[in-house]
Amino acid sequence: MEFSSLEFLIRFLPIFLIVYYVAPARLRNPVLFLGSILFYSMGSWQDAILLAVSMTINFIAVLIMDRQRHKARGVILILLLIYNVGMLCFFKYTDWALPLGISFYTFTMLSYVLDVYWKKEDALTNYLDFGTYVWMFPKLIMGPIASFRDTADQLRKRRIDKKCIEHGISLFVVGLGYKVIIANHLAILWRDIQGIGFESISTPLAWIGAAGYSAQLFFDFQGYSLMAFGIGEMLGFSLPQNFNHPYRSKTVSEYYRRWHISLGQWFRNYLYIPLGGNRKGAARTFLNLLVVWVVTGMWHGASVNFPLWGLLLFVFIALEKFCIGDFLERHGILARLYIWFVIPLTWVVFAISDLKGLGVYFSRLFPFFSEGVAVNASDWMKYGRTYVLFFLLAFIVSLPVVDRLWKKFWDKGWMKVILFALFWFCVYEIANGLNNPFLYFSF
Repeated sequence: MEFSSLEFLIRFLPIFLIVYYVAPARLRNPVLFLGSILFYSMGSWQDAILLAVSMTINFIAVLIMDRQRHKARGVILILLLIYNVGMLCFFKYTDWALPLGISFYTFTMLSYVLDVYWKKEDALTNYLDFGTYVWMFPKLIMGPIASFRDTADQLRKRRIDKKCIEHGISLFVVGLGYKVIIANHLAILWRDIQGIGFESISTPLAWIGAAGYSAQLFFDFQGYSLMAFGIGEMLGFSLPQNFNHPYRSKTVSEYYRRWHISLGQWFRNYLYIPLGGNRKGAARTFLNLLVVWVVTGMWHGASVNFPLWGLLLFVFIALEKFCIGDFLERHGILARLYIWFVIPLTWVVFAISDLKGLGVYFSRLFPFFSEGVAVNASDWMKYGRTYVLFFLLAFIVSLPVVDRLWKKFWDKGWMKVILFALFWFCVYEIANGLNNPFLYFSF
């Protein structure tokens, strides 16, 4: 069950919220825990059993670890790291079906393990509280990855008021609009290009496809993140921000400080800094960046394009850090053109798992390395006319002025009317079959 399904929008969420709000404050964690189990189990009860077993092992082992002295604590930590990372790698790199959300909930539990080990937070002694943290359905399947130290206090006490609920609903509806109106339509463009065959498309269509996939991925994942953040607010939680207008960046490094922020912060706090960060000289910084970006690629999937994608990003980030970063910071227009050129190319590597197909696509992007001939040299005009409205809409909602207007008017009566209409238009689109799984469900 996903956030943009009628089952979730019309049945699960309204009923769950009624029960949650009626319940006394002391029972809201159990209600959220049980509701999250139901939500996840409706997708796969086998995956739910696996998650319950993993959660229980981590809960008990951390309680034992927290009572031990240094050496024993270290041994238990190593065993927990082997177990959690091993489970993730087993399902990522074997032919077994990938459990829904395993990449996200594994990092959630590792955050808890490491925060307790480093004594940044006390171990939870209440199984229901830990279950609420791990299973919390707004973030369970696709994040954001909420670190334990950022969530611990909210598990114990949180405030719910009318303004939080209204703001949460408004964010949820905007996220739903991003997904259904922009991402789902642009998904058809990428699907059509795959259907034509990469060797048969024109160079302009290849560039339109790269831009389209980049926009689709952004509005798909940003849409989900806004919906998750909105549900979190309705429940009294403040989940971490996951996007901050990445396409306004001047460098690839800045782009990934603004894109999937919770994942980037996880790798920074639990991998990059423990490896030494940038505190041990240029050579060590270079090596640490390489490790982080290759692991980031491997976290996304088993096919070879993912570590290749991570390695490609490392190359650009290393170049910026040691060579061209100052130049890009001084030349804003060139820097943004650089981002709008480079980032879609990296997303093409991310999107195409077959290396031969990837090579063909790049040969169409850069026809002086040509492979194949466009069947219809004017194909880009047809697809351009079909999808220009959605590209234009994506551009408009990304403008800084739209942010300012939203912050100023989100709670006005006329804006609520617009959001009400937007919600039911999205429901109409979904009911008529225009719905695609969120892209990050695959990871």
